[in-house]
Amino acid sequence: MTQKMDGTAAAAKRKPHVPSWDVLRTAAFAAVAAQHILGAYARRPEIGLNEKLVIAVLFEPIRFAVPMFVFLFGAALFYVHTDRPRYLPYLGKRLRQLALPYVLWSVVYLFYTEKPVTLRTVVRSVLYGDADYHLWYVPMIFQFVLLMPLFFLVRDALRRRCSTRRRTALALVGLFAAWLVLLAWHPTGRIAQQLLVTWRTRIFVPWLGYFALGALCGLFTAAFTAWARRLLVLTGLLFVGSAGYAAYLSVRAVQNTGAVNFSCVSFLSPVYAVMTLAAILFLYGLAEWLAQVRPVRKGCGFVGRHSYQAYLAHVLVLTWCSLELLQAQPEINRYVFYAVLTVCTLVGAVLIAWGVDSAAAALRRCGKRILGHPASVK
Repeated sequence: MTQKMDGTAAAAKRKPHVPSWDVLRTAAFAAVAAQHILGAYARRPEIGLNEKLVIAVLFEPIRFAVPMFVFLFGAALFYVHTDRPRYLPYLGKRLRQLALPYVLWSVVYLFYTEKPVTLRTVVRSVLYGDADYHLWYVPMIFQFVLLMPLFFLVRDALRRRCSTRRRTALALVGLFAAWLVLLAWHPTGRIAQQLLVTWRTRIFVPWLGYFALGALCGLFTAAFTAWARRLLVLTGLLFVGSAGYAAYLSVRAVQNTGAVNFSCVSFLSPVYAVMTLAAILFLYGLAEWLAQVRPVRKGCGFVGRHSYQAYLAHVLVLTWCSLELLQAQPEINRYVFYAVLTVCTLVGAVLIAWGVDSAAAALRRCGKRILGHPASVK
């Protein structure tokens, strides 16, 4: 779901592919789809307390999905572009790769949910990301695209001022500390409260820490990978501990209220943000090992290439498969129902994404031939 690893400038050198990133993209996509399936399960009125407790516990280990996507976006940006890319060509490429599919899928969801489809509703849905509940992510991540020159200015400033490892480490610690303070801040001003409280998940600022960790990974990929492997046991314990802590809070909420509360912890709160950073490091180290297994590398490579389109499509697939399953087997056991629904959603979304991406690639090749650039067609 992050941008592909290719350069904007014609002279940009293509760097080696990083297979572990495909594993992480696949894991993040599967996790976010599973979150939405668990959310649908939790809303069923007939489920009992024990099932709600299981849902609450299962949700916590897969909470990493969106921070992982933001991390990978930052990693890809700074890995691909050693030098600051030219803004307009970069923006044009991101508009084609990110914005155009998003706009088309927003229109699809407006039609599917039988909402009014006018120029005004389409523009509003695209800007707010509310054509369906998962599309908020794209306007948020596109803010990083629009502000790309600013992030390269920060990188260049740090390089000029931090001539030693000690200065670099102190600067990075200071920036991450400032981010945690920002997450803990409770603004009182109307505008600040609107941005940092009401729209907390939809603006880029609270996500900066995850993006910055990804930027570090992209800039120092070999060193980051080495540290992720070296700290695998420690970060694994922190990952288990953070998931256990969150599960405890969620279970307690179910016992107190009788309903599943997915907001007991937030990866945009200071303490759990640190735990989420540790979880990303653990999953990165784990992905490095998994990527050495050829079937895993091949399978995740395929899913990773189409993970963005699969993310856009998965809610439509989930909804359609759910309705079709219930119509075909109205008396189906709900455990079987959700197991089948999970498989159908993941496989169906990836296949649709592959079809859409293949059709788009074919159209691009045809366009190049028509415009008289056959040499550029691969």
